Amino acid sequence: MIDSAFASVSDMTAVARAYLATEEGRRLRHRVATALIVGAPLISELPLVRRSWAARILRTAAVGTLLIRGAEWIRDWDPSLAADPGTT
Repeated sequence: MIDSAFASVSDMTAVARAYLATEEGRRLRHRVATALIVGAPLISELPLVRRSWAARILRTAAVGTLLIRGAEWIRDWDPSLAADPGTT
């Protein structure tokens, strides 16, 4: 019975990966990512979430991640590759 459960999970994973690789799956991934990006700050402000120690740790990690990504962007930015504002 456990082997059949693992086989079912493996099959479902393969089907999900195949679907997410399609154009429709790409659109779904884009919509889910947008919802998470927009919803995360709203959810983090809910009183129940703000009182949670786990949420506080996640908020601290998120701020750290944003700082690191910003620093990486500044480090990797090459002004010579920037588009000329006079061109379209």
